[in-house]
Amino acid sequence: MEVTRKNFKESLPLISESIDKADFLVIDAEFTGLINGRDVSIFDSPQEYYTTLLNGSTEFLLIQYGLCAFYWDEKENHYMNDAYNFYLFPRGRPGPEKMFLCQSSSLDFLASQGFDFNKLIKEGISYMTEPTETRLREIIIERQKSYSNEKDSITIPEENKQQIESICKKVRDFLDENKSDEMEIDRCNAFIRRLLFQELGTRFKNEAFIETKILENKNRVLKVTRLKSENEGKNRDTQKKEKEWEEFEDAVGFSKVARMISQSEKLVIGHNMLLDLIHTLNHFFQPLPADYTSFKEFAHCMFPRLLDTKYMSSLPPFKDKVNSSVLQHLFATLSEPPFSVPKAESVAGRGYRRADDKAHEAGYDAYVTGLCFLAMHAHLARMRGERAARLSGADAAPLKPFLNKLFLAKTAHQDSPYMNLSGADPTPSRDHVFHLTFPKEWQRNDINQLFSAFGPITLQFLDDTSALVALSRREQARTVTRTFANNALISLIPYAKYKLLSSKVQQQPVEHVRDRLPSSELTSAVNTPDLSRARQGSVLKSAKSPGEFRTRSNSVSPPPPPRKRTSSVVFQVDETEPPPKKPELTQPKLDSSKKRPEAISNGRRDTAESENEKTSEKRKEKKKETVIERFDSEGKSNCVAAFKESDSWD
Repeated sequence: MEVTRKNFKESLPLISESIDKADFLVIDAEFTGLINGRDVSIFDSPQEYYTTLLNGSTEFLLIQYGLCAFYWDEKENHYMNDAYNFYLFPRGRPGPEKMFLCQSSSLDFLASQGFDFNKLIKEGISYMTEPTETRLREIIIERQKSYSNEKDSITIPEENKQQIESICKKVRDFLDENKSDEMEIDRCNAFIRRLLFQELGTRFKNEAFIETKILENKNRVLKVTRLKSENEGKNRDTQKKEKEWEEFEDAVGFSKVARMISQSEKLVIGHNMLLDLIHTLNHFFQPLPADYTSFKEFAHCMFPRLLDTKYMSSLPPFKDKVNSSVLQHLFATLSEPPFSVPKAESVAGRGYRRADDKAHEAGYDAYVTGLCFLAMHAHLARMRGERAARLSGADAAPLKPFLNKLFLAKTAHQDSPYMNLSGADPTPSRDHVFHLTFPKEWQRNDINQLFSAFGPITLQFLDDTSALVALSRREQARTVTRTFANNALISLIPYAKYKLLSSKVQQQPVEHVRDRLPSSELTSAVNTPDLSRARQGSVLKSAKSPGEFRTRSNSVSPPPPPRKRTSSVVFQVDETEPPPKKPELTQPKLDSSKKRPEAISNGRRDTAESENEKTSEKRKEKKKETVIERFDSEGKSNCVAAFKESDSWD
């Protein structure tokens, strides 16, 4: 059932009825964007994951919300569904203006799926948070008290007196002529309208009723209506106040539905639902806290029973049988043996049927998510020797391993696959993970070759000169550290130390941190669904990214600075046993060999003898020329710049 602001009021009783009778509820949402700036790192903890989404996602707008209520039909002995597809658009007045971000790729994707943006803007249902609702309610109460309080009258400025008197005279003439019952006063700014409300209301209190009228072009005019009796004036005043409250209720809008879902305390299901939950809480309840523990408590308080079907499908007995947990792929897999999708019909016009095909419509995706949950629940019941029929309850034994655990897609393959809202999060070891700084001209193959003796690695680029590297053979971690301790080309530090140093950068004043950021890090991320990132490696696939520049980091910490700052400021500071000082790789110093032999990119090595007093000036000049020629020959190839751009769009 499609719900817009045209039919929202009449639909509210039906929605409330569906929620009350449901065994469980399923939600899904569509947004104007996914992540602004840095994305999540594959090695982030749940707390870092939340912080990244909080900083990068909450300014996007929630524009469509799907709700599907599954209830049991005793006569037919199977589930039925009531589904609602809401268009949402916070339009302000009487609520506050809403500023939001959008990503062109997200809007383009929605348009390709048939999303109706005209309907969104024209007929979208408004919403607001609870603090905003409380504040606005108090403002209306105080304003209505002032209607009869003449102490708050405004003194008319000298420059406006003539205009006000002229309009009052026209109203007097209108009332005396008695030719019509209404007149309009246009071409007035907000201040003049305020003065006219005051003066006309005082002078013609028992003869005319004054109100604001909004035209089709959104212009505002004053409407003067002749009163036929004193009681009519009182009724008009009552109607005016009632209209203000009606507009207020319209502005609260969809937030009422979200709060109905919360107050029901029913099992709420979603697929990969962390973003859905974050936006639901942030847009309809109250701004999210920066503190991670407070967020978990808040989320669990509002929705005490949550289940993520993406997380459910990632565990046995489904893990080995599900090749892809993308919603449509998961549904196709669960529709085939050894699984089966239970029947879930609907009353005509109230829900969806399996024959419908409206992928990426929020209501339909919620319906499909519900079917996937029923199929997995039925499979678990059969394995336990139970009759696969009605859900026995949210706290039933088969569902306990999945309850209140939200899937973390980006870290799923790194031992941190979920966020636990009702308990402790997983705390995997990162002893096998390192932060690597390397020459700018290096590419993936160079790094793979560097670690070839230590087995397979998982690699995530942070920018042109740094990456996170994880060893598959974890026992090799100490060996790696010793092996590369004196390597002049790279800097390798343990992940824990890297996060500690990064947190220190975060604590510095914003302007100092910003100075460290490459300009490319200040641009917005561009994400679209279900496309893998070219440089992400075989282990990680970005769920919603078409390809990104290597300079984009997926880390929650501040962006690692360029190579120059990395080696000399951020990552070499505070080391208990700092390695020998390395030269700038991008601009090798010719006299660096005075201190100790250093490897350079062309494979040659300076020696102490090269600085011997017996060396002629001619030989020194020749050496300098050789270095310059090597630098120019590399510069002509332009291989670094070319690879950087082409690689990002593979």
